[in-house]
Amino acid sequence: MVEKIEKRTKKLRELDQIDRQILNILSKNARTKLTSMARDIRLSVDSTKKRMQKLEQDKIILKYTINVDPDKLGRPLGVHVYVKFKDLVKEKYDEFIDELKGDYRVIVLVDIVGDYDLLVVFLTRDTEEMAEIKMELRQKYGSIIGDWKEVVVSKVHILEDFRF
Repeated sequence: MVEKIEKRTKKLRELDQIDRQILNILSKNARTKLTSMARDIRLSVDSTKKRMQKLEQDKIILKYTINVDPDKLGRPLGVHVYVKFKDLVKEKYDEFIDELKGDYRVIVLVDIVGDYDLLVVFLTRDTEEMAEIKMELRQKYGSIIGDWKEVVVSKVHILEDFRF
């Protein structure tokens, strides 16, 4: 695992101050007009566009997206679920991951290293819906789920607020 991380960090390219400014502007509002951004960073529109294209080509900017309010979507309950696997079989693991990927209530799904193996973040209507999800998944995948720990988000202070 450490070797993989070291390999990834060797591939990084240094960002200069202008690249950082572009990323900070886009992280606040991905729909910022090119002319406005160019003015703010004191570059021509062409130079700014080339910089953005380079950030995209280098896979530093992966996509332009939105940030929604889960409360207004009727999904106010954020639940972090930590899963510890047991007697893991690749086929059953892949099936479990595919099911979670296809669930619109899952907003984060990552393998982790530590006391648990997987972090899943669900956005649900209420604790009743979360209980149903838990029951369904634990019944279906009980053969590979050794432990399941839930942590309910009580307040969000910062959410994906990248600063460069």
